[in-house]
Amino acid sequence: MTATTPIYGLSYPEGSDLVSSAPDSFKSMADTFEQALDQVDRRTTPEGVKPVIATTLATLATRTGVVGQTGYVTADSTQSANGAYTYTGSSWEKNSGIWQKFTFKFENEGSFRPIPYGGANELLWNPTQRLLVVKLASFKSSVHVKTYGVYVLKSGVFTLSADISLGQAEFENYTERGLELTLTKNGSIKVGPELSSGDVVRPLGSYVVPIPSNVTVTATGGTSI
Repeated sequence: MTATTPIYGLSYPEGSDLVSSAPDSFKSMADTFEQALDQVDRRTTPEGVKPVIATTLATLATRTGVVGQTGYVTADSTQSANGAYTYTGSSWEKNSGIWQKFTFKFENEGSFRPIPYGGANELLWNPTQRLLVVKLASFKSSVHVKTYGVYVLKSGVFTLSADISLGQAEFENYTERGLELTLTKNGSIKVGPELSSGDVVRPLGSYVVPIPSNVTVTATGGTSI
């Protein structure tokens, strides 16, 4: 049995399963139901609701929590290890503020000239919710290029295991063409499929993008806000 529900990962038999495997399939299904119900029950107990307190990170790592439970390290000799943590189901992940902010710059302001009062270039990352908010400034192109990394990181490191589509942008000069923005694996933002000299590009407000569960994010050097 390989089929599972998308949220709790509950197993269930498929039409292609053999009748002879039914006992194993039903047992697997019952086991996953029991695990999910146990997790829900534990969240309602005093042990699952109250924070887990430890003086050191090493001590906290030995404690098992409930998914989403908060933990605190209060007196570790490594100052950066102190603070709030969230239990992921297998380990404690440090909360680096609710959001981390990364800033962008234009790859070449001679080729992609920012428009005065055209907005900020920044990426906000929420590691707990796995959510991105991207705000990009408008610009005028002086070059003709195919899909190109117009925006590059100015602060911090933000990489992904796969490219993520952010959405559309529009031309302020009517071109009968569309534009798509893509956050690449190395953290730059590509604009494409084509830019021409004289094009004025306006990203469409803020892009709010959930990160798929199969995409890994590495984010360091952001500003906690």
